[in-house]
Parts: sequence; structure tokens; C-alpha cells
Amino acid sequence: MQVIQKFMNNPLRNYNYIIYSDITKEAIFIDPLDLSQTLPLCKDKNLKPKYLINTHFHHDHIKDNGAFLNLPDTERVELKDQEVFYLSKEESLKTIDTPGHVEEHKCFILKDERGEFGIISGDAVFNAGVGNCKNGGDVETHFKTINFLSTELSGHLNLYPSHDFLLKNLEFAKTIEPDNQKILSLIEKRKSQDLDHEFINTTIAQEREINPFFRLEHLQKRQEYKSYSIREIFFDIRKKRDHF
Repeated sequence: MQVIQKFMNNPLRNYNYIIYSDITKEAIFIDPLDLSQTLPLCKDKNLKPKYLINTHFHHDHIKDNGAFLNLPDTERVELKDQEVFYLSKEESLKTIDTPGHVEEHKCFILKDERGEFGIISGDAVFNAGVGNCKNGGDVETHFKTINFLSTELSGHLNLYPSHDFLLKNLEFAKTIEPDNQKILSLIEKRKSQDLDHEFINTTIAQEREINPFFRLEHLQKRQEYKSYSIREIFFDIRKKRDHF
């Protein structure tokens, strides 16, 4: 199984993903925004656009759903929590219900002959941050989801979020942990890149070092948060990030 990550170069800095089988060459389109940018990637690799899967239903994640389903021999795949969809015998994705950013949101664990290797995280988790709850979400629910993901996911999983907000998220993380050398180092690395043509993908293990929403127990040791529960810390930094 292979993952194509396409930066859409739009104001929201969306990524689109094409997941395809090494065996059948059939492809899953995740949250298609602009097929004029993603379909040519299939042609280049002789892939068959076949399946449509959405993480959630904000406009920038469903804009080209209809156009995709108008292509020959395509279909929408809707999955329940913990349900597994197989591209081939050894290539699959497993669904995890991850409400909070919106009421209905799903992430997908990718697996092939190597085992589980990545997570399509939509707007639940970004590199060094998490999604907001401003447009149909709930902070309490999101706290429960992020607490689960931050503690239960395997550290080696590659994180595939729906937006590139890395630098902004890191700069916010620096305000929460100004002495975190992992954050400071990654800020410098990101600033040295061409932000529209070079990108950094993290693992869950790295997120546990740089993402304040994954570091609630660590933050609880800081003087300013010693009297807070991890839930209260989440609410506090979520509010601060909303206004950053």
C-alpha cells in the first residue's frame, strides 16, 4: 500500500490523499477537494480511481465528492467504528470514530504486509496541533478523542493530517513550552524550508514530544498548570490556540 500526499496550495493549506494498492492498483481518494490536481497523479502511476472516503463533511473535505462519483466505476465507502476495509488481502484501513472537531469525524489506520504504518487523521490531529471546535464541534468530546489518540496509538505510525499548519502550531506550542528543545529545533527546520513546496511529516512518537495537546501530563508538571487537571489544561490551551 502506498500513500500519495498532495499539497493543494490553497488558503487553508489542505492536503489531499490517494491511498492505493500495490497489487490491484485501485485507489482510494480521501476528502477530494480538487480533482484537477489529484486525478493526474493517478494517470502518472497507472492507477484506477475507485473508492471515495471522507473523514468528515466540512466543505473543504467534500467539495469534489460529486465529481469523483461521476467518474466511471467509482463508489463511496462508508465505514463504522473499528470496521476494516480491504484494498487487497494484506492492504487495509481500519476506521476509528474520532468526534470532537465535528460530531461525526473518522480517522483511518493504514496497514499492509509491514503492519500498521500510518493514520489518516483528517482535522482531528495536525502536525503539532489538533483541530478546533468552532464549526459544529465540542471541546469536551474533542478532549476525550485526543486523550485516547495521544495515549493509545502506536508511536511509529506516520501522521497524515488534512492541513499543513505545522509552523503556526509549533509557534503556538513554543508559547506553552518555551524551553522544549524539540519544538525550537523543528521551528528552525521548518523556517528554513520553502513552505509551499517542502513539508515535514511527523510520527505519533514525535507528536508526543512537540504537540501540547498530546503532552497534557507533561504540562501538568509545569508551575502554571500544577493545580489543573489534564482536562482543564486541554480546555485552556484549546482556548489559547483559538485566539493565537
